[in-house]
Amino acid sequence: MKITSGLGSALIAVCIGIGISLILALLTGASPILTLQALWVGSFGSPDSLAVTINNAVPLILTGMAVLVAFRTGLFNIGGEGQMYMGALGAVLVGLYVDLPPILEVPLLIAAGALFGALLAGAAGLLRAYTGAHEVISTIMMNYIAQYFVNYMVTKGPLNKGSYSAQTHPINPSARLPVLWNNPVSPVTISVIIALASVLFIHWFLTRTKQGFVLTTVGLNPRMATYAGTNIKGYWIFGMMLAGAFAGMAGAVMVGGVFHKLVANFSTGAGFTGIAVALLAKNKPLGLIPAALLFGGLNSANLELQLSAGVPKDVVLIIQAVVILSVAVQAVISERLEKRQAAGIDRVGSQ
Repeated sequence: MKITSGLGSALIAVCIGIGISLILALLTGASPILTLQALWVGSFGSPDSLAVTINNAVPLILTGMAVLVAFRTGLFNIGGEGQMYMGALGAVLVGLYVDLPPILEVPLLIAAGALFGALLAGAAGLLRAYTGAHEVISTIMMNYIAQYFVNYMVTKGPLNKGSYSAQTHPINPSARLPVLWNNPVSPVTISVIIALASVLFIHWFLTRTKQGFVLTTVGLNPRMATYAGTNIKGYWIFGMMLAGAFAGMAGAVMVGGVFHKLVANFSTGAGFTGIAVALLAKNKPLGLIPAALLFGGLNSANLELQLSAGVPKDVVLIIQAVVILSVAVQAVISERLEKRQAAGIDRVGSQ
């Protein structure tokens, strides 16, 4: 049996994380009440903080999707960070060198980001399928390759704007994502719609299509899928490419909606935080939205915690770590309870 539902276990994890943050606040001499107030005000309690939280959450939804899709295929995609960098590269190439009306160029920019991310992740899928190289190792290595390659392109390579700054020229105005909410601190663009549409698409794909069912079967029981005549290698490659496409889209929306250019080391670790988001979401596409908002809100509240409550910035990282550990511990406990229950049923049946 399961000790909690998916939503319940996530809420328990969040409460444990916040509870420990309050204990840490006491130990550092800060007020727990001010800490809670700063958490709320800095994440959702004002229009400016809400806009920042939303913009923080968008790439986390997409990189969380990159982890989730690979999980469903039975693979562990650690390469979201590198795939996001490659997606940003593909997006900036379109934004700099293609001049089309916005209605055409914006979708092309997103598609280019998805393609570049898919190609990098697909390489890891190919290695797993035909050489047996584990995707964890290959995607970790590809993170460094992608990040250093993109950084070279914008610092000393052909995309450098010709100055000492490690960035490209601004992309064409027609390539910039339209703004939905013109917040003065952090404008919210149609990247929100892109992220939400991606969640709904994957939810539909995994639950309503034959390919999604087969992909999930490959992840749950590859031996049974093989006996059923499924091309396991093909689905490994497809699953990784689909996962990489979402991470690439995360890089694309950051270029098209946030920076309007490509900057060296632009990521704050969204590719890795996406792993935590997927775990908190319990591998359910719809769960990515609240999970990403939580992590986005914690990052948004970081400065408010320091200024208003006097809490060190590392407390936010501790909260995130505790949330993930809580989810992991609950999963282990549930698995052991299920094994004990199954063993008890077997003993009763044998008597």
